[in-house]
Amino acid sequence: MKGVVVKSVGDLYNVKINNSIIRCNYRGKNKLNNKFSNPIVSGDKVEIKLLDDKSGIIEKVIERKNYFIKKSLKDKKAHIIGANLDQILIISSIKNPYTKLSFIDKCLAASIYYNIKPILVFNKIDLLGNEETLKLEKIYSIYNGAGIETCNISAESKININELLKKLLNKKTLIIGNSGVGKSTLINTLSPSSNQKTGDLSSKTGKGRQTTTFSETFEINKNSYIIDSPGFKDFYFFDIKRNDLKFLYPEFILLNDKCKFNNCLHQNEPKCFIKNVIGKEVSNKRYNNYLSILNELE
Repeated sequence: MKGVVVKSVGDLYNVKINNSIIRCNYRGKNKLNNKFSNPIVSGDKVEIKLLDDKSGIIEKVIERKNYFIKKSLKDKKAHIIGANLDQILIISSIKNPYTKLSFIDKCLAASIYYNIKPILVFNKIDLLGNEETLKLEKIYSIYNGAGIETCNISAESKININELLKKLLNKKTLIIGNSGVGKSTLINTLSPSSNQKTGDLSSKTGKGRQTTTFSETFEINKNSYIIDSPGFKDFYFFDIKRNDLKFLYPEFILLNDKCKFNNCLHQNEPKCFIKNVIGKEVSNKRYNNYLSILNELE
């Protein structure tokens, strides 16, 4: 029988078949040959063998349309965050907590690398003062100028939620972001079936406490799904190399060929065209983040 994984906790998986949920394990022999730290994730299509009406064994993971992965710091393997996706919401915030633009740029680059449409969403806009609102407008101008779709919301106050919902209809969307940016609150707002636990910021660090500890799919309507994922402090590429990065910045794409050398990485190479347009076609912040990320890569 074929179904879709809607929740993964350790070695246990909830597989949806029609309107039933089957609790499944994964065959151990398959794990030994898997390069991923977690071989199955929400969104995976699988073949299962039923043991009874409520339990079964996953015998095969059907080839994925795509996946979104990061490096697992525990074992340095690839850690799958979501599979068979149409788009990714990168949830961020200017305040309580502040999301670093370098983190956003890593998530955007990875989305583009895995050929999944990214949408940048800033939450908690109801908390912003005038200066913070102006700061957010400047950030949006940077990313809109790079061709990135954006949206600003308040999940708590339900500001612009209908606008966001339009972007999610008839899509399977992965939601990622730092702990504390309001992913769980947003999912509770979007999905009638969700009752996600939400948490406050740490009084010591001012950063979010992780409330989601596993991958889970929630239904917005019959054809629209969102996949929640545990929050993470930083994002580490698994298989993206130094030579890949310049192709993962949309604003570089039409300019890469104007450099003198085909292998130009836009650092200190002579007659680099990109360096001539910093502050113009390419923002200073995005370029500085590009150099920082480049130095992390092999």
